[in-house]
Amino acid sequence: MTDTLHILAVNAVTGVRHTHLTRARGEAPVLPPLTEWLGAEVDEAEVELFPVTDLGEMALSDYVAMAFAPESIPAQDARRMNALKGHVLLVPERALSEEPAPGAALTLIASVPLARPDHGGNLPKAAVTPPPPPAAPLTDKPRRSGSATWVVGAVLLLLILVVLLR
Repeated sequence: MTDTLHILAVNAVTGVRHTHLTRARGEAPVLPPLTEWLGAEVDEAEVELFPVTDLGEMALSDYVAMAFAPESIPAQDARRMNALKGHVLLVPERALSEEPAPGAALTLIASVPLARPDHGGNLPKAAVTPPPPPAAPLTDKPRRSGSATWVVGAVLLLLILVVLLR
């Protein structure tokens, strides 16, 4: 099954912005009745609703291509998307409980197939080895090798000096 992105023009008056960015910022606007508008239960965490003017000079078809990675956008769908004014509602198929049946508040502009990851590769099983045992903690101060030799040498040197100077 190929996932599809539905691009819908919002005919109702709304000043709501509900995008991945606004959700990341922690904004939680009161959304319009999307389930009523679409005729299907909606996962609101998957949809985007915003005024097209938020894109600035970027065309809506370019935004859809960059944000949702569709397999392709037919030229006539791109023209209709780019002609939109007002608010747009972007709904991935995975966000719906069933096929959408937009009411008067929405107009379906286009439905484009989204690219799907290829998870069909056969990979060899990885060898499982137990982790190495943890290193023993250092409880004693590190032993300085050779320090006793220096002390003995210094004491001998002092004894020789004392004997010679008598």
